[in-house]
Amino acid sequence: MIKIITNILCLTAYLTLFSQNNLGSANDISRVALTPYVFDKLGNMNDDVKNALSEKLSEIASTYATAGSGHKNRFIITANVLEKTKSVTNTVPAMYAYNLQFNIYIGDGLAGIKFHSISLNYKGVGKTEESAYLMALDEVDVNSDEIKIFVEKGIVKIIEYYNSQCDFILKDAQTLAGIKNYNEAMYTLASVPEVCKECYNKCLDKITEVYKAKIENECQQNIAQAKTLIAQDNYNDAADMLSAITPDMQCYSKAEAVIKDINDHKCAVSLGEAKGYWVSHDVGSTSMALSSIPSDSKCYAEAMVLAKEVEKYVKETEKRDFQVMKQQIKNEQDSKMADIKAARDIGVAYGNNQPKTITTYNISGWW
Repeated sequence: MIKIITNILCLTAYLTLFSQNNLGSANDISRVALTPYVFDKLGNMNDDVKNALSEKLSEIASTYATAGSGHKNRFIITANVLEKTKSVTNTVPAMYAYNLQFNIYIGDGLAGIKFHSISLNYKGVGKTEESAYLMALDEVDVNSDEIKIFVEKGIVKIIEYYNSQCDFILKDAQTLAGIKNYNEAMYTLASVPEVCKECYNKCLDKITEVYKAKIENECQQNIAQAKTLIAQDNYNDAADMLSAITPDMQCYSKAEAVIKDINDHKCAVSLGEAKGYWVSHDVGSTSMALSSIPSDSKCYAEAMVLAKEVEKYVKETEKRDFQVMKQQIKNEQDSKMADIKAARDIGVAYGNNQPKTITTYNISGWW
């Protein structure tokens, strides 16, 4: 169980990194991540105004919280703008005057839960509608008491919500795991903010259970898939399916029997190839085939008889050390396989670590 325990400890360490503090300190408030979000179809604002609004929301978030990333980008700070009054002067050039109401919201953008909101009024005047809007946005004072209290109350409500809903969160995660949706179950558990200490600690226990269930389920699936591939006489791919199964997994005993079938088949094929090469005394090809025979396969003893015959031939006719030559051939094989594995691992890691950016949130009914 060493590998599983190590993985779980790493996962637990990640989740417990900040779990020691109690709710109530300023540091707790600032640790909750808020992601600025501006709805695409927001009034009559053009892209420049929307970008300015997004920058203002980012400024608020970075002042009182942290930037959202990974699973932490579920909590958002967003806004809409209402034109309370609008007038255009008769001067040349005409001037646009707006009295705008900025409604700012904090909530869970994935679950669609609005936690807190505030309405602030600002005036803007400019030669264009855009410049009037931008002037009004410039008037938004990020450091004002109103905004500071608004953000703090919003984050406190986030924390209170997750503490009060903890049993439901755990139940949802259990249900997801029950239908083998392990990744979403772990996501659900990991989305609880670290500062929700009581609920957060409960999720630590549950997430390790889900993780263990996930890898065991994948193990069973790989075994089943390997058996299907063997039935199709595709032993190489079957071996690949089982390559990640280790002795510390509960399903390893089942995998062992399948691995034995694969090794016995590989032995029979390789031994047949070796015998074919040896008819013409092709030492290199014969040695290559023999070196690929697993030591725990049923024809290994027979393969070693042939290996001794080849060794004797090499010593008598070529005056070379057969064992040294065979090891050199094996080293070449291992080096090629290591390169292939390294390239594959890099590809897998690249795929797994691609950023998962959320571009659309559920803010239906927020305004």
